[in-house]
Amino acid sequence: MIVAILTAISGLFTAAGKLFEWLYARQLVDAGRTQASLEALRKQVQDAQIAVAAREAVRAANARSVSIDERDPFLRD
Repeated sequence: MIVAILTAISGLFTAAGKLFEWLYARQLVDAGRTQASLEALRKQVQDAQIAVAAREAVRAANARSVSIDERDPFLRD
C-alpha cells in the first residue's frame, strides 16, 4: 500500500518536473523570438538614424550653396 502511494507521488513529481521543463523551454523560445525582434528593431532604428543624418547633411549643404533668386522669371519648377 505504501509502495503504491510512493509510486503515485513519484509519478506526480515526475509529471510536474516535465511540465516545468516544458515551460522553461517555452520561455527560452519566447525569449529568443523577443531577442530577434529587438535586433530587427535596432537595425531599423540605426537605418532611420543614418537616413536622418543624410537628410540633414543635404539640408546643410543646400543652405551653404548659392541659391538662384526665386524671383527669377526663367526659374523652372
